[in-house]
Order: sequence, then structure tokens, then C-alpha cells
Amino acid sequence: MKKKKRSFHKSPFFFTKIKRKKTCLEHEHEFYLPDDCWEHVFKFLINHKLDFKSLSLVSKQFLSITNRLTFSIATRNPKPCFLNRFFRRFHNLNSLCLEFRFRALDARVASVLRDRPTLKSLSVSKIKLKDTSYVTSQYINSFVSLKGLNCLKFCDSQISNDLLYSIAREGLPLKSFVLDNCIGYYYDGLYFLLSKCNGIQHLGLRADFLKDPHIAELSLFLGGLTSINFRKCWNLTNSALFALVRNCRLLTEVTLESIIRKSVESSDSLKNLYVNPRLKFLSLTHNFYIEDESIVLLASIFPNLEHLDLSYSDLISDKGICQVLSRCPNIRHLNFTNGNKVRGLKMNFIVSQLEVLDLSSTVVDDETLYWISKSCRGLLKLLLSFCHYITEKGVMHVVENCTQLKEVNLSYCKKVNVEVVVSIILSRPSLKKRKLIIYKSLSF
Repeated sequence: MKKKKRSFHKSPFFFTKIKRKKTCLEHEHEFYLPDDCWEHVFKFLINHKLDFKSLSLVSKQFLSITNRLTFSIATRNPKPCFLNRFFRRFHNLNSLCLEFRFRALDARVASVLRDRPTLKSLSVSKIKLKDTSYVTSQYINSFVSLKGLNCLKFCDSQISNDLLYSIAREGLPLKSFVLDNCIGYYYDGLYFLLSKCNGIQHLGLRADFLKDPHIAELSLFLGGLTSINFRKCWNLTNSALFALVRNCRLLTEVTLESIIRKSVESSDSLKNLYVNPRLKFLSLTHNFYIEDESIVLLASIFPNLEHLDLSYSDLISDKGICQVLSRCPNIRHLNFTNGNKVRGLKMNFIVSQLEVLDLSSTVVDDETLYWISKSCRGLLKLLLSFCHYITEKGVMHVVENCTQLKEVNLSYCKKVNVEVVVSIILSRPSLKKRKLIIYKSLSF
């Protein structure tokens, strides 16, 4: 018996299937978006800090778009071939962070950098640049060839005065310059660079050879500074800060940490300092010799302070804190961690703007918390970890009176029974409705 041939063209199901395929193909273009539309979408996602890796795997179109929108890359121990690939793939790359781990430098990496003149920001960590090295000269030449560079940072590296001289002579348009824990250079090189690069707005230094006369001299070239960050400059005193205040009148942020020597400058010479209403951020952590007189003077100079860090400042008392808060009514964030003289703090005025108060590892007690709850009713966050003199009574003063409070940190408070605090909050409907988070306990 002969087998019958199948005639697919007579099957109605087959025709239906084909018709559906054609319909999908005909309408596929309706779901297509041009690259510029996707770019707007991805830029929106960038603002929400979404990682591009998952997007780039979707399609070649997405990969191409994300490559164009990638402007910054950080890499460790880069090889020349990898850097070349980065630059070929990411055409709009303008920020690069390189960490070398003190391995032998490769002149080819310097050559690759020299071929990327569009870089605007460069951060280099853990390198060794010696004046007599051929490779070092290649790297210096590559750095100074970046004519559009406005942000340069060296961290944990051995650099040289020759590098600083070369940067200064080339006149790079630096706006931010940071030498964090670097060795091999000296004051002469730093002086020459800062005297030539007058457009610097942010300066970060961590150098133990700097002294007060150095800062006073350098500040004359830094009239355009808006932000400074000096850390562990062991030979500086309060006088260095006052010199910067006198000569850098555009400052908005000051971080001057770990000053361990007492100033010899008399208080009378500080009374004519320029009032700077622009400065909003002041960090003086680990400054063991700053006293009430100095901090009150600073409060009068910076009346619009919003963020003040006085952590590990042993000589500042509760009276000094009160005067600062009364003279700076806009303070939103106050850090007084490890302050030994905060007990007895009694504020007879309202601190309406204070939102974050850090009293961790202090001798604050229930009475102090009572006065805080009366004066700082706008508090959002209160940090009380390692406060061994407070009890549930003091904590409840703050919880009840600070109606905007969202977070309380009671970690390692020996006399506070967190379960009791939680039970009190749960028993009161007005408190239970508030979305209050108590660390080392439950969340509401």
C-alpha cells in the first residue's frame, strides 16, 4: 500500500501558524526604540546608581549604549593590553583610577596613558617614582601630557619633587590635587606647584613635614580654595587653621584632623579674623588641644555651619558646645564622639535645625538627655552607643519629646534594657505609629 503524501498547505492549523509569524514580524518595528531614547533611560538609571553589567548583557545595542555612557573605571595592576581595551571600548572615558600594588612599573602603561589626552580625572595608588629611573620619566611625561586634567590624586605612593616641578611647569588646569600618605617629595616641590597652579579649589594633604609657617605661606596662593582636607599633619597647630581662614575666604568645607600640638598664637591676634558665611562643613576630629575658646571663636567666624565634627576632642566642655550651638543655629549634624566633658549639658534655647547628634562613647547621662529632648525636638537620628551612664528613663525623654526621631543607636549601653524601651513604645499608640528604629532591638 502506498503511503499518502502529507500536504501541509491544506492544513488550516499550519496556515494559522504562518500567519501569526508574519504578524509578529510586521509589528516588530513598533517595539523598537532608537539609541538616543535608550540613552535617556540609562541616564535616569545612572542617577539611581544601577549597575550596567546586567544591562549590557541584554543585547549588542545595550552593550554599545552602556559603553558610551561609562565615564569612569577603577582597576588594579593594569596591564597595557587591558588599558588599551578599556580605551577602545569606552570612548568617552574621562576618569581613571589605577592601583599598582608597588610592583615594577611598566613603561607601556605610561605610553597608553599618554595616548588618552581626554582624561579629566586620574587617581594613582601605590607606585614608586624615582628621579633616576627611565620608567619614572616616562610616567611623568604621561601625566603632564594630559592637558585637560583637572583632578589628580596620588595615594600611598613614593613620588618625587621632579614630578611636582613638571606638573607645575606644564600648567595643568588642576582644580583638585591630593597627596595622601605619599613620600619622596618635599616642601620645595609642593610650594612650586601650588604657586603655579592657582586654580586649585580642593587640596588634600597628608604630610608630616608640614609646619605652621608652611601653611601660612602656601595659603597666600590658595585664595580660590573651597575645600581642604589635611589629615595627620602632626606638626601643625591651630594656627594653621587660622591662617587658612584668613587667606582662603571662599572655603565651604574644612577637614583638619589630628593636630596634636598646642598653638602658641595668642587669642588677641585671632579676634580680627574674617567672617566666612560660606563655610558649611567643619571637621576637627582627633584635635586634642582645641579648647572652648578656639571652638567658640570658630563658631563666630563660621555662623552658617551645618556639619560640625568634634569627635575625640577632650578639652571641649558642655559650655563650649552650648556656645557653639547658640552661635551656629543652622547646625544639622553634630558629632561629639568620645567627648569627656559633655555631662551637665543644659541648653536653655531651641536648636531647631539639629537632625543628627552623635554622643557615642561619652559620659552623657539621663539629665543631659532630658535637656537635649527639650531643646532639639527636630532630631532625626541619635547615636548613643557605649554610653554607660544612661538608662531607659533618659532614652524615653528623647523618644517622647523628639517627635521626628527615626533612629536611636543604643548598642553596648550597659544600663539600658532595650526590651523595656521597646515594650513602652509598643504600649503607647502614639509612639507605636511612628516608624522608629532602635538599633540592638526591633524595628517599628
